[in-house]
Amino acid sequence: MSSPDGPVPAPGDAVTPPTSRVAFERLRERTDELELIVSGLLAFALLTVPGRAFEAWAANTVHVEGVFEMALWFGFATVVGLSWSLAFAFMIHLAIRGYWVALIGLKSTFPDGIHWDRIPLMGPVSRAFHRERVGDLGSVIDRADRAASMLFAMAILLALSLVWVTVLAVGMILVAALFGAVLGDMDRIARIVLFLAYAMFMVFGMLPYVAEKYLARQAREGRTAPRVERLVQGILRVYSFVIPQRLILPVQLTLQSNLPGRGFMAVYVLVIMFAMVFGGLQIASSSNFSMLHRYDVLTAEAVDHGMTGAHYEDMRADDDVLLRYPMIPSDRISGSHLRLFIPHQPQRDNVLARERCDALVDGANRAKGDDAAALAVDCLSSLWTVTLDGRPVPLDDFLPIERRDLHLRGLVGYVAIADLPPGRHDLRLAWNEAGDAKGQLRRRDFRIPFWFTPAMNRDAIGD
Repeated sequence: MSSPDGPVPAPGDAVTPPTSRVAFERLRERTDELELIVSGLLAFALLTVPGRAFEAWAANTVHVEGVFEMALWFGFATVVGLSWSLAFAFMIHLAIRGYWVALIGLKSTFPDGIHWDRIPLMGPVSRAFHRERVGDLGSVIDRADRAASMLFAMAILLALSLVWVTVLAVGMILVAALFGAVLGDMDRIARIVLFLAYAMFMVFGMLPYVAEKYLARQAREGRTAPRVERLVQGILRVYSFVIPQRLILPVQLTLQSNLPGRGFMAVYVLVIMFAMVFGGLQIASSSNFSMLHRYDVLTAEAVDHGMTGAHYEDMRADDDVLLRYPMIPSDRISGSHLRLFIPHQPQRDNVLARERCDALVDGANRAKGDDAAALAVDCLSSLWTVTLDGRPVPLDDFLPIERRDLHLRGLVGYVAIADLPPGRHDLRLAWNEAGDAKGQLRRRDFRIPFWFTPAMNRDAIGD
């Protein structure tokens, strides 16, 4: 049937709205294929991201302090949490879709579905119970399809939310750091700016909800409040600029309005919070020898007073990247001098250096040439106490060094050991020896045993 304006659809045919360029029914037939392609590509690709993110964070966080360290941490934690959460969600989605495909295969092979009267070892009570719980094969296929689609949409919503939260948070941290740099006290000013920005964000986020309650009460009493309405509209316009609501809200509101509202928001918030924990778990896993263990005899305390491989450059592995300890080349030294590398960590050393090093200008080394090197050695060496077999080791002749193989800067010196007898010797270092037992500026002790094995003199052996 047709008309001057074109063909007229028959009753019951799907009609695409004139303003829409999308044939939803035709696209819906291929949604499962698109979901499988996207999930399959992302699920396993995302599993490689946390390792790369950890390497980048570990290599860069040691160089900064204060708000910049905070920005790196927030970005790293979000990327890791997002990657693990989405990979986990997409793998579950793939499993559900696989289950769904299997059910469709069964349906095509056995069109009649389940024959409840032919199931052995099942009495009438069990049959009635399972029939009520399971239903027919078509309803199970529909439930699996709905679950997969909702999980896929939820994963996309979480991805959009976490990515935008990261961009917004890192951007605010950098803006706060800029304010601090201009006003001359970066960390303190930046923290104040961040606190005020967060407080304003939360307060203005609650204002529309409170104002809507007030407007509803006014409407019930037959009154209007145009100023309050304009206030709500203004706040919503600001939030629509800060948060990409046209991108996030279609998914969020569709899910929220078709699922139990409070349960959806609880799951949504809990998943985002839980995602941020993954980064901390990865750091804890790298910092500790084993997260799960039963070392009841050879404890961490025993190892701390024995040998730790991170102190020896030829024993260090990729998992030691966060163990930025003083280092020597090996546990066996045959030369006449022992090379000792003491790493510099700005987020820890700078705080103490500003208190002890009067030659610093506004907490920074402004000297030039050899004077800059001398000032760096004088300042950093004052933070350390070094002894070899109980005898003090002076750090006056140490030099600043940049170790790109370790992604670290620090002090390096060569300790004379030619007069030592062959065998074991203990090098001990203490950072902030007079520090407290807890806190960022607590005393930190390091013990590095090594064995002096001088090369035998061939002429002496011949005599």
